[in-house]
Amino acid sequence: MASWDDLVLWVRVRYEVMAQDADGLTFRLPTTDGRDQLVYVRHRGEVAGHDWMQIESPIAKLEDIDTRRLLELAESAVVGGAAAADGVAVFRHSAPLSDLTFAEFEGPFRLVTTTADDLERQLTGTDRY
Repeated sequence: MASWDDLVLWVRVRYEVMAQDADGLTFRLPTTDGRDQLVYVRHRGEVAGHDWMQIESPIAKLEDIDTRRLLELAESAVVGGAAAADGVAVFRHSAPLSDLTFAEFEGPFRLVTTTADDLERQLTGTDRY
């Protein structure tokens, strides 16, 4: 994949984008059992000589969950990890754009989305995000 613009074009053809700005895309993707999940793809710019993108999906407000349990549940994930952003627990994965093919984007994109939804279900029993 050559650039952020290439990724944006590829994703827009395959998914319905809810919102877009210069450095980010917002989606609501179906998961399982009639659930769906909010997911963001953001351009993070250059870090350590590489241009980076990040996939992030919210799980729950930090005050509403057992964060230790979140970390224990997230341990089995094969991509990404749990983090906190603006008082919300999120699941995220980052990768350099120059090393990423479209196929290599699709797997982590789906895994971040389904992992965040599963963590939300296990920790809150709701489908808020």
